This record gives sequence, C-alpha cells and structure tokens, in this order.
Amino acid sequence: MIASSVSSGFTRAWPRTVRRWPTYNLFRRRAEPDLVCAVPNDFPVPAFVTGEAWTYAGSISSPSEAPPGFSAEVAERGAETCGFHLFHQLPAVTAAPEPAWRAVG
Repeated sequence: MIASSVSSGFTRAWPRTVRRWPTYNLFRRRAEPDLVCAVPNDFPVPAFVTGEAWTYAGSISSPSEAPPGFSAEVAERGAETCGFHLFHQLPAVTAAPEPAWRAVG
C-alpha cells in the first residue's frame, strides 16, 4: 500500500520501503549433500555447522542464484527465528528433450 500526502491541492505518493535481498552463505552437510544450511551473511554461523560434518558451499546474493529447494520467504523467517535456514536442495529441473519426430496433422 502506498501512503500519500495531500498538500497544496496535489497528491504525492510516498516511496515504498525497498526490502534488500540478503546474501546467504551456504553450508552443505558432507554425509548428506542435499542438506544445506543457509545463513545470512551478517549472522553468526551456527555452532553445529562449524564442525567437520559441514563444508562451505558458496553464497547467493540474489533470488536468481538460489538453488532449487531454497525459499527466500522461509529462509527469512528461519533467520529471524533461529539465525539460519535448513533446506533440502532439490535436483535441478531440466527441460525435456525435443522428440526426433513431429506429428503431422
């Protein structure tokens, strides 16, 4: 919703608050590579991730970089609640190959 202000006979819209996409550091569990812990860049890494069972797997700084299975909305709520977000990375979706034949009709 855009708030407005009426002054001198004209209406002016206030700018919306722009939400910044946080950068998330990703950590993958060595024994279960599809289990990933996403930690906002400005949050401390949880103690359970600092052991030998986890490895750094990169970072994402925009929604287009997010791996399959990552939900920005759920990650934000998880970070607010406990400082991290655990998720299972899903296999990448690939397009079906074009058939070698086409129906005529």
